[in-house]
Amino acid sequence: MEKIYIVSLLLYLGFLPGLFAQQKHLDYRIETFGSVATGDHTPFWMLYHNWGMVPLKSDNGYLRGGTFYKQELNQDWSFNAGMDLAISTSHSYNTAWIQQLYGELNWRFFRLNIGSKEDYLSLLDKNLSSGDFVFSNNSRPIPEIRISIPEFILVPHSKGNFYIKGNFSVGKFMDGKWMENTAREQNRNYTKNVLSHFKSIYFRFGNIETRNKLQFTVGMDHRAQWGGEIYRYDAVNNEYSKTSQPHGLSDFMRVLIAKEGRSSSSEADQAYAAGSHWGAYLFKLEYKLNPDRILSAYVQHFYEDGSGMVFENYWDNLLGIQYQVNKKNIISKAVFEYIYTKHQTGPVHFNITMDEEHSHLKSKGNGNDNYYNNVDYVQGPSYFGRTLGTPLFLSPEYNRDGHLNFKSNRIIAFHLGVEGYFTPDFSYRLLATTGETWGRYYVPYINTRTGFASNLELIYDWNSEKIKELELKLSLGFNKGEFFDEDSWGAGITITKRGIIHIK
Repeated sequence: MEKIYIVSLLLYLGFLPGLFAQQKHLDYRIETFGSVATGDHTPFWMLYHNWGMVPLKSDNGYLRGGTFYKQELNQDWSFNAGMDLAISTSHSYNTAWIQQLYGELNWRFFRLNIGSKEDYLSLLDKNLSSGDFVFSNNSRPIPEIRISIPEFILVPHSKGNFYIKGNFSVGKFMDGKWMENTAREQNRNYTKNVLSHFKSIYFRFGNIETRNKLQFTVGMDHRAQWGGEIYRYDAVNNEYSKTSQPHGLSDFMRVLIAKEGRSSSSEADQAYAAGSHWGAYLFKLEYKLNPDRILSAYVQHFYEDGSGMVFENYWDNLLGIQYQVNKKNIISKAVFEYIYTKHQTGPVHFNITMDEEHSHLKSKGNGNDNYYNNVDYVQGPSYFGRTLGTPLFLSPEYNRDGHLNFKSNRIIAFHLGVEGYFTPDFSYRLLATTGETWGRYYVPYINTRTGFASNLELIYDWNSEKIKELELKLSLGFNKGEFFDEDSWGAGITITKRGIIHIK
């Protein structure tokens, strides 16, 4: 899958768009960031919603720069490409890396992506939500090949009332070296060269943008990790053993439908499903109060196995309400969410190998779903130690003992996000979260951990005759309590300049 980067680079440099000649557009973006904090780590909400750019270690900074090419070939075809490079203080990616490198081909309502791109696919608000369980903007983008219908399209003969969108991708995690260095330092297990898969399908009934006051959206996401090499530490012999997971086409077919692995797979894959799987259902109802105001309510239900897919973990959900005004008001958008994940289908999960006397219990022991944790893919839904989903399950990069797993997944949390404008050029964004965690069923905390985290951003868009598209942002972050790792104050400044290099 390293070839994804090579193909992306070729596309970016113009081998494909050079075959055509229509409208062209080349933009640039330069951004610098610096922050200080009183704790060991960057305050919680300063760390997230930025595609993994901000380093965890406090007193940090980064510089990134990219160019982005757009070309309209004709009415049906268009091509986009981008390259985005970054350098920073100490980070899990070292100090220099490729943040984005992609080529994108559009035909009518279909899209083909090759490479790594900051492409937000969740239907939850990317700036104000506490974080989608399955797909968030908290980690660096994974290199992949993705085919999608990126926007809702009208299904023919549905009288304007039925819409559909979806995604299907395969990719590869490139964080094997980081995991190896982190785990081996303290003789922990790890899995590297892991492959990824993501798919989603969403249906929408009604359209509040054109004709209806009410619309309802329902759909599901599914992500999986599979393949790779599993390294387990043998404390008796003081050495690592290696198990290579099968990764052929037939194995991918098993991953697609979460079927058990074949005989050459690990014992866990043979007993349950090939690879590590997680996903969510989303139900969202939106009501247009008037031409400028929309009120939404949504539920995201998380699952990691068959019991979750049939709602046996019915308590575990993200419940949200969103208010949106299509004007630059003092409150332009507000989100309130309640997150509960304590149930996990109960505390007990029976092993598949049971004696004859107790074999009747196999179908009853569906508990301890142990969200974001897997016996083989110990890093769970993370990339370079940072969560692919909700940050409220503290990411593995917070761990100080070499373990790569998520240690806090039984939580209750309340979250508020608000943004608005003081003037047309001067805006703000506020995030505030309070939570309580019990750890995990198998490894509970001795004492329940609570906490509060907030972040205030003040954003000024500078657009004058001499200076255009310059954004200045001041961030003020605050943590209190072990739920968010530590007590900490912090402040950061981001300067972003965008512009056009060439247009034709």
